[in-house]
Amino acid sequence: MADEPKIVFMNQNPGVVDWFYRGPSKVRAEELGWDIRFNETGGALDAEQWAEMVADCNALLTTWGSPKIDNAILAKNDSLRIVAHVGGSVAAIVSDDLYDRGVRVSTANPLMARSVAEHCIMLMLMGTRRAHDHIKLGTRSETMRHYKDWAIRVPQDLVIGIWGFGDIASYVVDMLGPFEPKEIQVVSGHLSAEDAAARGMRKVEFDALFPEADVIFTLAGMTVANTGAVGEKQLRAMKSGSMIINVGRAPLIDPDALLSELKRGRIMGIFDVFEREPLPEDHPYNSLHNVILSPHYGGTGRDAHYMAVMLDEIGRLWNGEELQYEVQFSRARQMTDMGAVREAQKKQ
Repeated sequence: MADEPKIVFMNQNPGVVDWFYRGPSKVRAEELGWDIRFNETGGALDAEQWAEMVADCNALLTTWGSPKIDNAILAKNDSLRIVAHVGGSVAAIVSDDLYDRGVRVSTANPLMARSVAEHCIMLMLMGTRRAHDHIKLGTRSETMRHYKDWAIRVPQDLVIGIWGFGDIASYVVDMLGPFEPKEIQVVSGHLSAEDAAARGMRKVEFDALFPEADVIFTLAGMTVANTGAVGEKQLRAMKSGSMIINVGRAPLIDPDALLSELKRGRIMGIFDVFEREPLPEDHPYNSLHNVILSPHYGGTGRDAHYMAVMLDEIGRLWNGEELQYEVQFSRARQMTDMGAVREAQKKQ
């Protein structure tokens, strides 16, 4: 292995470089003094162009918009050792070809997941304490006397439901601890009942979650199989007064069934992700009193640290140390892949 890594950052536009190569990440890169090359063409490269650019590198930094790394991209490369993803899911980046070559894959997803989990807790508390209503009402004593106890609920009285158990959900469970919820239920295809119990949760079947939980977090990976999994049946089964919080991806929930149920006013919807972003001003969500919206920024806050963390991960490999953020192929397949979902939707 070479004395130090030769790194290519597979950015498809210069704006991504400006977003991630700043602050702590830029400082860390300068401290390490490694050779990091960027796509400086101002536009996207095709597979042949990438093959030329990465021919002699032994480490790749990828991010949102980076191409899938397969044999076409690696046609002239026989030295690649690691792909370090400056972002979350690696599903759209990795391939059988990559793992077959023995290339290691790591991601900054745990950093992003922690930010999203913090956002989840904030949104839950906004919903349970009706913060959006209080902000509208202000502090006028006459109004507050009428509304001060209306529909306010505390986590100790609530069953919290979680669909999907990855990095975000793991952080959410940790952060829920001090709130002492009545129960935490989880739906997960890869978490055993015993492991769930060890984390203070009860594993349940998918359809059983909706009639029992007071708060439901949809945190499953956005795969073709999960598209629209929460539909009319599940939404109608939810308790009156319960809430569904989607910070994963909008297509996890059937949009028509969701809007129909929200218009009935029985449940609350709290969303950080939407079918179309930004959400149009005339979208029905904007006129519903039982909906709280945030502009898909749950994962922000630690962005300037992602590249620094991935550079240190590359350093661990070069120093013969254990990788801290490695993703095995089996895990990568379960992560969100919006490209695959969009392709499947086109074929319908």
